[in-house]
Amino acid sequence: MKKLLPVIGILFCVNFLSGCGSETVAADDPHENYIPELRAFDIIDSYDTDTATPNHPPLILDPYLYDGLFEIFWDVDSLEDYRVSVRINDRNTIENSIVVHSQWCGAGRSCDQSGNLICEYTSDFFMSCGNAAQERDIYPLIDQIPQKVYLFIEICDYNSGYCEYDYYPVELH
Repeated sequence: MKKLLPVIGILFCVNFLSGCGSETVAADDPHENYIPELRAFDIIDSYDTDTATPNHPPLILDPYLYDGLFEIFWDVDSLEDYRVSVRINDRNTIENSIVVHSQWCGAGRSCDQSGNLICEYTSDFFMSCGNAAQERDIYPLIDQIPQKVYLFIEICDYNSGYCEYDYYPVELH
């Protein structure tokens, strides 16, 4: 019995220490909420300025160059479907911004962990993305030309209220 007590003591200490720093999840607990994470957001403007290039010049959208076309790219880490939205505002806040385009992304869809859109800015202050039939009137954001605005990309989780976004300042000509 005297030899057994030190062994039991050592086993108790090993068992106690092995529990330090570990996390136990019961089998009936739901999985943690896997929210989408925006990993990258880039724009190529009317002058072929690419935000993926370090130290790029300011972004400019011009309706008279390349028919006002510009491109948006993004990368997302998401285990579930998510909604991606392109928005524009006259200030660097997403509140009260105008939704230019919105679509669901995920496995089996046209966009999964990454995507891109070709967008158009017209001389009569409309904007659209992804060959959408419906253009968005952005005239309420325009005070004068050139006008500084902010282009946002927002990703939102499919089944929760979680959203995150990023933006770039852009000058409209």
